[in-house]
Amino acid sequence: MNKIVLIIDDEKPILDSLKFMLTGSGYTVVTAMSATEGLKQIKELEHELSVIITDLFLPGGFDGFNIIEAVSDLETYIPIIMITAYGKIDIAVNAMQKGAFTFLTKPIDLKVLLQQMSRAIEVGEIKKENRRLRTENLNISADRFKIIYQSDAMEKLLKDASEIAKTDATVLITGESGTGKEFLAHYILRESNRAGGPFLAFNAGAVSESLMESELFGYKKGAFTGAEKNSPGYVGAAEGGTLFIDEIGEMPMSLQTKLLRFLESKEYLPVGSAAPVIANVRVIAATNKNLEREIEKDRFRKDLYYRLATFPLRIPALRERREDIPLLISHFVDKARKEYKKPAVQPTPELVKELTNREWKGNVRELENYIRRFVLTGGESPELQDPAHTQSPDSDNSLLLTFRIGEKKMSEIEIEIIDTTLKHTGGDKNLAAEILGISPRTIYRKISKEDEL
Repeated sequence: MNKIVLIIDDEKPILDSLKFMLTGSGYTVVTAMSATEGLKQIKELEHELSVIITDLFLPGGFDGFNIIEAVSDLETYIPIIMITAYGKIDIAVNAMQKGAFTFLTKPIDLKVLLQQMSRAIEVGEIKKENRRLRTENLNISADRFKIIYQSDAMEKLLKDASEIAKTDATVLITGESGTGKEFLAHYILRESNRAGGPFLAFNAGAVSESLMESELFGYKKGAFTGAEKNSPGYVGAAEGGTLFIDEIGEMPMSLQTKLLRFLESKEYLPVGSAAPVIANVRVIAATNKNLEREIEKDRFRKDLYYRLATFPLRIPALRERREDIPLLISHFVDKARKEYKKPAVQPTPELVKELTNREWKGNVRELENYIRRFVLTGGESPELQDPAHTQSPDSDNSLLLTFRIGEKKMSEIEIEIIDTTLKHTGGDKNLAAEILGISPRTIYRKISKEDEL
C-alpha cells in the first residue's frame, strides 16, 4: 500500500517540485498551501497519513507550530518533517523540541528527504503499534478487572474514584478482605492520565520483612549475598506509572519511615546505594485493617497514615450492597464457564435468593469461588454454611482440631490448622488469615516451609 504524504508550503514551485519527486518515488502526495488547508487535510486523513512535510512559516495566521499542536492532540501518531530557510535553524530546533520529527533546510536535497521520510515513517509505525498494544492491554485489563454493580453505594464510590484519578495524589483504599481493592486500583489507573503507564502490585503481606525493602526499593549489585546485578525494585519498575501496595498495614515500622520519605520527596535509596533515586510514581495503598487502631497500638505511623489517606476510599462489604449479588453471580457464571469450557449453567432463582441473603464474610472473592465450584461441578450447588454462623475458629466446628499430647509437633499442628482453614475458605489466604487472627505473610511463610519439607 502506498504511503500518503501531506506537503504544506505556500511556495507553489516548491510544492509542485516536491510532489513530482515524491510521486516518482512511489508516494501518494496530498498538498496544501496554507496551515488552515493543511489542518483540514489532517482532519480528513488522520488515520491514512504516514508523514507530514510542512514549512515552518505559513500565511493566514497559522504556522508550522499550529500543525505540530494539532497533530499532538490526535489519537494516532503522525511524524512531522519541518522545512525552513537558512537562518531559521534555531526556530526549527525549537519546533523539534515541541514534537517535530526533524527539520531540513531549503533548498531540499531529495536524497536526504527520502532518507528522513523513511526513518520518520518507520518510527511512526513503531509508535502506532506501541499505542495499539497499550490500548489492547488496557482493554484486557479493563475486562479482567471489570467492576460489576448496580447499587448506589458502588455508584458513589466509583464517581469519587473517577474524580480522584484525575489528580496524582496518593490514595488509600480500605475494605474487608475480598471486596476488590485491587479492582478499584485498576479502575483509578484507567481513569487517570497514567493509563498508558505501568501498573505494579506489591503485596506487603506476602513478603518477608528481611526482603521487603530490597523488593520495594530495589538494590545495587553486591549489596548482599545473591545480589549479582542491580534491581530497580517495584518502585523503579513502576516509573511513570502506578504502584499498588496491598496490605499496607503489614509493612514493618522501619520501612514505613522510608515509604513516607518517598511519598513526600519522590526520593528513595536502593539497598546498598548512597545516592538517592527520584521516581515519578503514583502510590495507591490498600488495607483491610483499621489503621487508626494500628496507630493506637504503635504498629503504624500516624504521619504515614495521614499522608496515605489524602483521598481515602472505602469499599462497602458485599452484605452492604446485596442488590449487586445477582449481577455478580451472572458475571461469575459466564466467566467460569468460559475459563473451564463448561456448558452454560445458571443457578435457580431459589439459589440466587439464598446466595443474596448470605453474609459472605469473604465478600466478592468468596462468592466468585463458590460460583467457580458451582460451574465446575456442572450446576451442583456446593454446600452453604448457615449465614448466621460467623467464620471464626470458636464458632465454626469444621475448623476445630484435636490432638493428643505428644502426638504432633507444634509446627505440624500449625500447618494442619492452616491447611484446614484454607480448605474452609476455598484457598483464600487473606480470609484464612483473618479467621485465624494472623497476618497473610505468616500463612505464606508457613506454607513455604511446608513445601521445603
